[in-house]
Amino acid sequence: MKVFISTDMEGIEGISSWNEMTTKEGWCASQLKQELSYVIDALTEQADVEEICICDSHSRGENLVYGSFGHPEVTHIKGYPRHSYMMEGLDASFDAVFLLGYHASIGSLRGGMDHSYSSSCIYEIRLNGQAVGEVEINAYYAGLFNVPVCLVSGDDVLQSQLESFLPVPYVRTKEGLARYAAKMYSPEKVKQSFAEQVQAFLDRRGTFEAKKLEGPITLEVDVTTTVIADAVAIVPGLERIAGRTVRYCSESYDDVFHMILTIAMFGGRFAQYT
Repeated sequence: MKVFISTDMEGIEGISSWNEMTTKEGWCASQLKQELSYVIDALTEQADVEEICICDSHSRGENLVYGSFGHPEVTHIKGYPRHSYMMEGLDASFDAVFLLGYHASIGSLRGGMDHSYSSSCIYEIRLNGQAVGEVEINAYYAGLFNVPVCLVSGDDVLQSQLESFLPVPYVRTKEGLARYAAKMYSPEKVKQSFAEQVQAFLDRRGTFEAKKLEGPITLEVDVTTTVIADAVAIVPGLERIAGRTVRYCSESYDDVFHMILTIAMFGGRFAQYT
């Protein structure tokens, strides 16, 4: 079995704001490592694992120390920029995708550090008129390889958003109170939940459905300022349809996915432009 784990930071245990995610407060990275250890230990103890690929996907992907896990099955993708960012390294050889430390989509009531792919330059992303967050965007990308998302972790707000879209084992690490406030669970409770949900994945293995979004697909992105729209509208294929909104249409979800990354990467350069 091969498992691909895309990791973010906002949804991991014990963290309530981006102020904590600094070099000075490096314990956040240790919390991420701890949650990954729960998953890796459970998988390697209970299943025949060929590879667990960890894609470090928060910010520049430099949150995990090389060689942290002590398992020869673990591979580790880090650094930035990269072609498929949060899903770099995924291909059809994998059996399952886990999304760890994920967060609610932008504009969510009580969602911790809510955003959608870029907190600095993107407000809302819509696919065929439906607002989506990083879980949906990445789940559809995994579907290009016919690989299902089989486990997610994050706060209770994200959990409620995924009930109909992605009914898979879920580890709830905390309860959202506001964008930068949450009710935290004990490490012991989170550890137990990870053990239970990894077992739930193993028990249901082979029954999960890969999410597909087939063409024609219309992508609309509301950016945070008109100057960002001024900049990204130069990208070939992007149509500016309002002051802060651009649109892209394609038959290929791979192209749509990478257009989202293009807007996030290019638009972020103009987030503080004056």
